[in-house]
Amino acid sequence: MPLGDPMGGETPESDIGSHIGIDAVMVPVSDFDKALEFYTEILNFTIADDRRAEGRIELSLPEGGARIILYMPTQGEEEPGIRTGIVLATDSIYDFHKVMVDDGVEFVVKPERDRFGRLIVRILDQDGNEIEVVDRPPAVPALRPKATEESMAGGRCPRRKR
Repeated sequence: MPLGDPMGGETPESDIGSHIGIDAVMVPVSDFDKALEFYTEILNFTIADDRRAEGRIELSLPEGGARIILYMPTQGEEEPGIRTGIVLATDSIYDFHKVMVDDGVEFVVKPERDRFGRLIVRILDQDGNEIEVVDRPPAVPALRPKATEESMAGGRCPRRKR
């Protein structure tokens, strides 16, 4: 019997359980107040669930997506100062860079192209945790196709005569 199959292997095959997504990324911090200042005031995350008593605070972006969980490491857990693997996106890397410079954020990489051709920056939070930000300008709307005789007739609106 497969582990976790309450029906003893008799259930029909389906794709339930095979869909995954990124729920959250965990980042170790040394001080919640300083971390919140960085993540909420500078990066504009909001507090989704404040469980300081349990050693964690969940953050989210107004647009949704994966959450960031700030946690206080206990004995044997990863200490602050890691490369988080977090990649944020901005609509203008140069404007983002300017705002971060004005806010006194430390950069590991100032705007440059990485080996994949993406325009990126890498910044450090208050504990030296590294976060990458990639330039993702808004998509240009697709051009509308030009009208043709057929589309003008279209069955609903006959072509006007001049």
